[in-house]
Amino acid sequence: MSLTLTDATPVERHYRPMRRASGLRVLRCHCHAGVDERPVDEQHEAFSITLLERGTLGYRTTAGSAVLSPGWLMLGNPGEAYVCSHEHGDGTGDDCAVLSMSAQTLDEVCSALGRTGVPPTFNRAGMPPLPRVAALFGGLLDDGDEGFALEETALAVVDAVHAALCDGQAPEPAMPQDDRALAAVNCIEQRATEPLSLDDVARCAGVGSFHLVRMFRRSIGVTPHQYLMRVRLLRAISLLRDTARPVTDVAYDSGWSDLSNFSRTFRREVGCSPNGFRKGGVAGS
Repeated sequence: MSLTLTDATPVERHYRPMRRASGLRVLRCHCHAGVDERPVDEQHEAFSITLLERGTLGYRTTAGSAVLSPGWLMLGNPGEAYVCSHEHGDGTGDDCAVLSMSAQTLDEVCSALGRTGVPPTFNRAGMPPLPRVAALFGGLLDDGDEGFALEETALAVVDAVHAALCDGQAPEPAMPQDDRALAAVNCIEQRATEPLSLDDVARCAGVGSFHLVRMFRRSIGVTPHQYLMRVRLLRAISLLRDTARPVTDVAYDSGWSDLSNFSRTFRREVGCSPNGFRKGGVAGS
């Protein structure tokens, strides 16, 4: 796939610097693009891992393309052309949190993690939600500008992303997403807090249940069950961070019917217990 830069004016975005350290930056971005906004080819200036916090958008790079919703990650390489489109959104734009790093910094991080054999570039355009990464971003954005939280969080974010890439938890490069898989994604996201069966999701996608499992993994990068668990975890993370509600209520309101299963899944995917997360855990877990 080749992308040609155009002379068109990029859509209006507001970037707000949040934190900075040697070779690292964290920014908040609000994009005002509407559904009819003309997509414009742009270019990444550095390596970046971007968390989509609100909105739905299409993202295309030379590594592939994906339709992203809240919790998804956008990956970028320096000098790489990319296009964001908003025909899938609701017309109110989108919000993102961006972790940007220089090539030298990424190389040092990978070396510290023992990932010296990992290619120096991201070979995916986007990744389905990683609750641990969402939790790490949230903690970083909420903390003050004291100490070494940025460096420690960058290390943990890169570790989680590269681990997922090596485990195959992302679509293959340039794999077009199936419209039926996207219909299933939308069904899961809209109904994640309800009792939801695979047959329910398959009906929304217009395919059989077992065909959905194969098609969903091939197109989205994880199974329907994994995606449902991650969407529920993202809601739980938000409730734990933004409210003082008891953990039991958070679990039930996020879609779990079993508290012990919620706690086990949260610890496995996020790296700490729900109570530990509320007390500021994650990066060092």
